[in-house]
Amino acid sequence: MKPTLFYFVHAHGNGHRATFNMLYPALSVFFKIIAITTNHEITTYLQGKHDVQVLELPPKYPPGYVVPEHTFSKAFEVTPYAIEPAGRAKALAEAIEHYRPKAFYCDGIPELAVMVRGMGVPVVLVHLPGNIVQDPTQVFAHELADHIVAHFPSFLEQPDYRFAAKTYYSGYLSQYAGQVLQPSNGDCANQVTVLLGYDNYDISVLRNMTQDQNTEFTIVGNKHDYDLGENCKLLGAVKDISQAIAGEIVISAAGQNTIAELLSLGKRLILLPEQRPYDEQTVHAEVLSQQEVALLAQETFSAEQWQIVIQNAKVFNPFRKNLVSASSPQELTNQMRKWYD
Repeated sequence: MKPTLFYFVHAHGNGHRATFNMLYPALSVFFKIIAITTNHEITTYLQGKHDVQVLELPPKYPPGYVVPEHTFSKAFEVTPYAIEPAGRAKALAEAIEHYRPKAFYCDGIPELAVMVRGMGVPVVLVHLPGNIVQDPTQVFAHELADHIVAHFPSFLEQPDYRFAAKTYYSGYLSQYAGQVLQPSNGDCANQVTVLLGYDNYDISVLRNMTQDQNTEFTIVGNKHDYDLGENCKLLGAVKDISQAIAGEIVISAAGQNTIAELLSLGKRLILLPEQRPYDEQTVHAEVLSQQEVALLAQETFSAEQWQIVIQNAKVFNPFRKNLVSASSPQELTNQMRKWYD
């Protein structure tokens, strides 16, 4: 019998499910994986993508409940005083009692990590960069975690991180890792790709970004049409960014999964971080800039400043050694076996 591992998959964005897609094949060889979710859409996605058992926890909010604004400064601040959170805890406790997991791999929601550790199960917490020190729930989750996993190299850790001693750094995980890179054609010198993130940029930012008529811009991921110049081609959502990217220079948000994919594709990155609750994109992008892995931009850049940073990217020689490895999922699995097999 394989030891059971509970793996929580957060529903926000695409990065958490992409990470599960890469880790599940390796982990499932040695562990019986039960995916834990709190969202029916992610439950449906996982069941359609993998032959995996999924436990969807009941909602913790009463019907019609208006979730208060999250300030990330108080413990359990958006958990209501109601019976519904008890129903979620009960479902999780019954699953733990029935399946007796060796560990809980928590990719998001520190509140669940606290709850599971209180039920006697070791927690492996996935660590993201950012300013977590003002959030008591995040700090406590890091303190109680049996082990912490960071899906990026250790030298890209922020200097004020307090839990490095018990953190395992897997390096970036990318579905494109290990693929043979195709050389860019000679006519790609004046091509730039813009990957719009979870939140699309304001039209004024894109107009400044694409002002140079001597550069061709490919816009990927737009949720609506933009009124831009003839030097811009809008592709909308695509299934495979590796086939959509034109040229070597990519302007992108600083989500960890996107960074990993672009680095594994050998692209020169200009990062434009999106706002996040813990400033995780801003914090990580600044470290990447300091370590000369990527260039950094701001939404307030003028057209002239965008032209300067794009010209700098053309001669930029980024540091790329040991950032992404195709063997990272297997190496992380081996580490999990040492801890819990």
